[in-house]
Amino acid sequence: MSKPNDYYESSLKKRTLEDIKKCCHLKRGNKNFCCVNPPLLNIPLDHIILDELHLLLRVTDVLTRNVLDEMIEWDDEESHKKKVAKPASIGQHLKKAVDAINKCGVTFQVWEKKNADGKGSGTYDWTSLMGNEKKLLLKTFPEHFSSLLRQDTAKTVEKIWKV
Repeated sequence: MSKPNDYYESSLKKRTLEDIKKCCHLKRGNKNFCCVNPPLLNIPLDHIILDELHLLLRVTDVLTRNVLDEMIEWDDEESHKKKVAKPASIGQHLKKAVDAINKCGVTFQVWEKKNADGKGSGTYDWTSLMGNEKKLLLKTFPEHFSSLLRQDTAKTVEKIWKV
């Protein structure tokens, strides 16, 4: 583990089961800390050990999805501005993101899912990365953000990735 076992036990960081239950009843945006449903089991939080590996894997999945979704959205905006049909292959911004990920030493591909009739669905899927590939991506991908992302979001996204 990267933090000592008692790191989250300090009074400022410590949460209780009761706090979580209260947060579930607050409306979104009112400091509910992403608590939507109350806990299924009433296990005191000091009896739980976080699985840092799976937490890292899930966080990396979300970060990657957000960057790729941004590229897909950007490509869609540009195709609408040019008033051309969506290209058969992935757009230029998404392709640049895939190339940047591959430059990080990770084998990565993106493809458009097909409907039952064989036509493009407009949704995309990509290569599922394993532990070491995800660590490598977390470490090396942020250096490409300034050339990939829109300038107004690049610094923010880079900061989130490096935390």
